[in-house]
Amino acid sequence: MLNTADIPKLLKDAGLRVTPQREAILGFLIEHTKHATADEIYQSIHKTFPSISVSTVYNTIKHFAQVGLVKEITFGDNASRFDINVQPHHHLVCKKCGTLIDFYLEKPPSFALPPEASGFEIEDFHVEVKGICPACRESSRG
Repeated sequence: MLNTADIPKLLKDAGLRVTPQREAILGFLIEHTKHATADEIYQSIHKTFPSISVSTVYNTIKHFAQVGLVKEITFGDNASRFDINVQPHHHLVCKKCGTLIDFYLEKPPSFALPPEASGFEIEDFHVEVKGICPACRESSRG
């Protein structure tokens, strides 16, 4: 489990300069238990760094994703979310509130690729399971 004391080392190990803004963005992702959007990160960071822009936050976390510090999660046309957990894992997605819940598979699922994918080399895969989370199910009953 990462903690905020690890941030300078994480940035240096990734070949990045340690700046207060980068530390704040990475710190937010470490402390934030949900999968945050760039706007959520911006709303939190902006309080401490009023001159920071949404594009700076977005570019910074995109750069973090490129160097492997975070994982970008995309779902159709929805805003990208960023996950500090870069270990292989998958997500349950609530269709009502959009909550993402991490889950892990003991072994990769087996599936057959279509004939037109012959020779396709799989580098990564992500299982996304959609449904209704317990909180949304409970609120719809009440």
